[in-house]
Amino acid sequence: MNQLGIATKPMKTQNNNMKTSPLAAFIFTAWLAGATLTADAQPAEAPPPPAAAPSKPAELIWLTSVPDALARAKAEGKSVLLFFHGSDWCPPCIEMQQQVFAAPEFVQFANRSLVLVNVDFPQKSAQSEELKQANRALKARFNLSPAAEEGFPTLVLLNDAGETVFQETGYAGGGAAAVLPELRRHAGIEAAPAAVTAYKNLGVEEFARLTEDQQNVILDVRTPEEFAAGHIPKAVNLDVNAPDFQAKAALLDRSKTYLVHCASGGRSVKACEQLNHLDFPKLFNLTGGFRAWTKAGQPVEK
Repeated sequence: MNQLGIATKPMKTQNNNMKTSPLAAFIFTAWLAGATLTADAQPAEAPPPPAAAPSKPAELIWLTSVPDALARAKAEGKSVLLFFHGSDWCPPCIEMQQQVFAAPEFVQFANRSLVLVNVDFPQKSAQSEELKQANRALKARFNLSPAAEEGFPTLVLLNDAGETVFQETGYAGGGAAAVLPELRRHAGIEAAPAAVTAYKNLGVEEFARLTEDQQNVILDVRTPEEFAAGHIPKAVNLDVNAPDFQAKAALLDRSKTYLVHCASGGRSVKACEQLNHLDFPKLFNLTGGFRAWTKAGQPVEK
């Protein structure tokens, strides 16, 4: 009878053979405690050391005043490079910033040999009226198109006397490798010895001639979505930014000649460099990429 006046019976186990002696219970409890202590005593794995941050090249310094830039260039024995662009609306301008001015080799050259002038014509970012007027005056001075959305990007190279030694409008891709030789030559600077590469940059006409050889492989290294929207006839798609690019590229026939291109010339350079490391001996890169190909009226299929 319990405290509430209800009769109770002792509980029976379902299996009478599973009775545990006090000694066995004591041994099991001691073993369990020892196992727990052993597990708790194991030292925790030390976290891996943080990866070292990649070294960054020195940042570029951009002025907005040509007179200030010329004064600095004269004092330091440098040339002045003006960059006419639309920073927040012009796709080729943005590509030039990402592919040329962000390249370590350009940063190194510019910091040693150039004074940079940013002549920006943004549509969204705020600018002072004084700077707008100064930039419009520069656009007229160097005979760029008076239309608001034309004439970009344009590079103008001045010597320290303010004389124009080089001027070019447009960007067809190719990164710093396509821009630096002209700047070096017109600035009167000897280029550093070029590293031996296993690929050659070609214009559309010569690239198209090589596509006529059925033994050559046209390698489109854009994304599958870009490829599906339109590509060079008989091209093979292999996305250079895919994680398995090198693994798939390693399976290609190295005895073939590969005609490599992307959208504008940046990714195809990266692909050629990786294929070079994989010992592909015959590589040709399309300067300006698929954009230059279509602009030249070359055939496209979907």
